[in-house]
Amino acid sequence: MEMLDKAVVNRKLKTSQLYFQLVNKEKVPSASVIWCNLSLPKHKFILWQASLRHLLTRDNLLRCHLQLTSYLCPICEVQQECHEHLFFQYQFAQQVRNRVASWLGSEVWPECFHEWINWMEGKPKGIQQKVVAGGLAASVYLVWWNRNQCLFNSFSVSVSKTVSQVQECVRARVSILSQAKLKSKKIVFLKKLNLL
Repeated sequence: MEMLDKAVVNRKLKTSQLYFQLVNKEKVPSASVIWCNLSLPKHKFILWQASLRHLLTRDNLLRCHLQLTSYLCPICEVQQECHEHLFFQYQFAQQVRNRVASWLGSEVWPECFHEWINWMEGKPKGIQQKVVAGGLAASVYLVWWNRNQCLFNSFSVSVSKTVSQVQECVRARVSILSQAKLKSKKIVFLKKLNLL
């Protein structure tokens, strides 16, 4: 009963407060970047899985004792596939990261996993950060998608095409915002990136 009383604010039940009391967990600081409303749901899900290192890369399959013919990265076929290799060390991901970062005028994607998590946790709110978060989510999703294309269809998309797809995703999501709700400073930022 005490938990229920704590979850009632101004005679209204706040289910989120009740939920967090029941599971006894604090909100993850990077949640606002992962679950940003400018990202597509499938992009959010893959970003969430990548941030937890739960995507089924070949090193994770090895930990599950699954026997594969190869544990090498299906794209480069040189190093063992893991999250760090796929999203940070491999040249394809590095080029996507650098081009998207250049386009957004921000350090979108730090160069190692721990810096990435710290970067996500430290992001403040605002339209610029939402655009950067949307670009990050789209980049992670499309790198993962390209990996799956290489693995299952022996097909790879170019870096330029991937960056164009990231830009298209972000533009499409920004276009749903009403310009009337945006302040002039925010509109200038969005126009600079050709998002409006």
